[in-house]
Amino acid sequence: MESLSEAEIQALIAHLELELPKETPNNNFYSFYPKTLDEAASYFRKYREDWTSAYASLTTKGLLLQKGSQHQLTKMGRALAQQFRDARPPIWYWYKEFYLEAPNSQAFTRFCNRLYGKSLCQDGFSDMAQIEALLRLAKLGEDNKVLDLGCGTGMITEYIADATGACVAGMDYIEEAIAQAQARTIAKRGRLSFHVGNLDNLPFPPRSFDCLISIDSLYMPNDLDSTLAQMQELLIPAGQMLVFYSQMAGDAQNYQDILQAESTPLGQALLKAGLANCTHDFSAESYALLQRKRSIAEAMRAEFEAEGRSFLYDHLVAESERNPAPYDAQTSMMSRYLYQIQT
Repeated sequence: MESLSEAEIQALIAHLELELPKETPNNNFYSFYPKTLDEAASYFRKYREDWTSAYASLTTKGLLLQKGSQHQLTKMGRALAQQFRDARPPIWYWYKEFYLEAPNSQAFTRFCNRLYGKSLCQDGFSDMAQIEALLRLAKLGEDNKVLDLGCGTGMITEYIADATGACVAGMDYIEEAIAQAQARTIAKRGRLSFHVGNLDNLPFPPRSFDCLISIDSLYMPNDLDSTLAQMQELLIPAGQMLVFYSQMAGDAQNYQDILQAESTPLGQALLKAGLANCTHDFSAESYALLQRKRSIAEAMRAEFEAEGRSFLYDHLVAESERNPAPYDAQTSMMSRYLYQIQT
């Protein structure tokens, strides 16, 4: 990509959102199909910059065309804007804020301890019981080389390395999160490393690992088939992948079909790639966790508000289950599996 300032990148993405809007998974409070630049600017959350000077430079570079008081993307500008939007979906900016605030929030630390059993700055659906189940299946030891895809601040990655003795690398596309992980674990650099990278372009040599772990990160690639192919390339022969993946049915009429392990986007991609796998169903446990997530978050709302971090509370409630009824496999609108994939 051409080297552009943050303000220039934002202006390109905002105009692309108006001209060629695109829905992506996990928008995290961004409303797709904006009608105005102000609506499109909510894409960038607290990181929105002043675009005034960016318009002049983008026009000079031939990426924007001015017509009266309005601007529109040129062909070259549109192509570049699409690359930036693919690399920085709305959730990218949300995670920048999350990893700035969550590690410094006492309320969030207490929340994680209560819900997950240990505070590892988790964002997602895996409590310590699920992480321990993954490790039992992985059977990792000191001779293993492991990659944790979508590691955030790397606290789960660090836990895996400490618990197993394996040499573990973590990767995430949020630079601030990786910087925190690197600074926190400098004394463990011999068997623990962290890297900035995107799931669309995995930045490691072929045959670098014997185990890949993904905990709630394979919703993010723009091309899941391509990402799986790259993951295969990173593994030595007879390597394995362990992937936690959830499926929400939404309003689909055939929701029971799409909740099956082989019918999720990941299940379909594995089938297409011819990758043998066995699945472990964590739907009931995760449904109960989502119920607890809501009750704990609501009980702690005042703590998040007192810290000025209501956006964390809003996210936790949005990712929870309000139905108090017990889990019923016949009526549930969600499923969760741990896929164990052999190559």
